[in-house]
Amino acid sequence: MTNNIKTFKELKKLFKDTQWLTIKFSKDEVTNQFQKGTIEKWFEQPDKTKEEFYLRKYKLDQRIDKKTQSDVYRLRLLSIKERYEFNGLYRNKPKAVENSKSYTIYEVVGNNGNLYGDKFVPTETKFWVDNYTDQLLYVSYKREDIWFNNFFRNKIDSSVSNNYDEIFTEKTFHLAYEQRTYKIVTAKGLDYDDAQRNAEKENPELKWKPGRPNKKWEHLYQVKVDKLPEGDFDMNDLSTRY
Repeated sequence: MTNNIKTFKELKKLFKDTQWLTIKFSKDEVTNQFQKGTIEKWFEQPDKTKEEFYLRKYKLDQRIDKKTQSDVYRLRLLSIKERYEFNGLYRNKPKAVENSKSYTIYEVVGNNGNLYGDKFVPTETKFWVDNYTDQLLYVSYKREDIWFNNFFRNKIDSSVSNNYDEIFTEKTFHLAYEQRTYKIVTAKGLDYDDAQRNAEKENPELKWKPGRPNKKWEHLYQVKVDKLPEGDFDMNDLSTRY
């Protein structure tokens, strides 16, 4: 089996040749290296006396091999559609694909889902492929996908750009927090709105003001700066979301 994969053709062959149903997973792998709550959903344990787990057949793509007249169960590669355009995959292109005239992003998929379950996507690993040369341009790993990270890194040529080192590199973030406090004010009025007007008339500090003057710290979002500006400012202007 190829261990220096550089092209999409070679990657597809890896998926085709891998006997996914025969891969033995340990208890540690299924409990710590896959999403929580997936042990019974994704895996089966044929022998309860052994801590050996295997992927469930119905989670994989099923095909008929006419040569052997048998059923084949495997994971496969499917192109990602435009629905991912707004979550960053298309918007934030890796440098490795900037010079590509045309590329496609692929994800790992088992079955397509049905009335009883969603499409089976066991890993967040994504592959960028040049449509003209068939070369693997970039591989995107997710830090929590330990088993699949090891699997692909042992098969794909090290020259293919990826984010593996980046996801394990500590970074600096500027985090904004705010404070909040509460108090109860008793006021008289002809109705609730009248009482509120009277309370704010007698206590001007109760009138609404931009921002949230407060004393209880509450996390807001990531910001672009490490210090607050002088004078009046809008916190939203500091957010990285805008």
